[in-house]
Amino acid sequence: MSRTEKLAALLCTAGLDRLARLSWRGLLVFNYHRIGRPTELDDPDLFSATVEDLDTQVGLLADRFEIVAAGSADLRDGRPSRRIALTVDDGYADELLAAQVFAAHGVTGSFFVTTGYVDHPRHAWWDEIAWLSRGVPADGLAPCEWLPDGLDPSGHSPDDVRRLLNGAYKARAGERGEEFLDWLSGVTGRERPDVGEAKDRWMSWDDVRGLRRDGMEVGGHTVTHPILSTLDAEAQRVEVSQSMGRLREELDEDVDTFAYPVGASDSFDDATRDALRAAGVRRAYSFCGGLNGRRGTDPFDVRRVGVFGESATVIRATAALPAVFGAPRRYA
Repeated sequence: MSRTEKLAALLCTAGLDRLARLSWRGLLVFNYHRIGRPTELDDPDLFSATVEDLDTQVGLLADRFEIVAAGSADLRDGRPSRRIALTVDDGYADELLAAQVFAAHGVTGSFFVTTGYVDHPRHAWWDEIAWLSRGVPADGLAPCEWLPDGLDPSGHSPDDVRRLLNGAYKARAGERGEEFLDWLSGVTGRERPDVGEAKDRWMSWDDVRGLRRDGMEVGGHTVTHPILSTLDAEAQRVEVSQSMGRLREELDEDVDTFAYPVGASDSFDDATRDALRAAGVRRAYSFCGGLNGRRGTDPFDVRRVGVFGESATVIRATAALPAVFGAPRRYA
């Protein structure tokens, strides 16, 4: 049991969460990614919960708090309220299960869709890295432009190796993501996964329209899920505007919310904000943890707390004491 789990269990067992959750006011946003269990073609870090665990978590939160729609929630609500919103990123087909859970509990979730993966299904770069990283040779990888210090796998778990390569992509690939993946395929001796096998991994546009029919919110998440701050201003403009344009076209309605890929404080910049304004985005979500609304919230930096397989006990403790449990534990 992790230190976080132990502390959360102590808080809940002692009943202190009932008092603790009276200590905050504002909007707490939980962010989920994939629903289910990973296969060998998946990055396991992207899995937030099983259907059963998500159902338990949503029920627990709904019993204790007001659950509101993230996109329409008033960020400066003057009421002495504790509100929670639920969001889901990327647009994987398994995330439709989250919509079913939300609907069963009578709550609205917000889904941020990577439009390029809907239009042209393929394996996401992080899933490809998860697949290719299994081929890193025992003697490691030599220094190169992607890994200036090389990569020595000795003393590292396979998860560590995968995360190191994932970090290298985020830091250096920029608009050259395909080059990075081709390089990694070459040095590991593993072929990149077959694009044809990715067809059913993502929602279809019928699925996205179904989310709206079922009362869920839908927002943008770029076209190809790059780390926006690693792109020049024009490339950022294209990623944002084309993503929002496709959603508006397919849904035949205005779409004005957006979630930053990865969402760390350094994954978006002033050029990103300019691109959002130009595309008519009203509200954008980061992944930096914390509460919204206590001292006024930047509408282009609405904070979210990530869920990465934590137990219902940790979710309960996070909702009770977001100042303690709401810091980023991992970035997607």
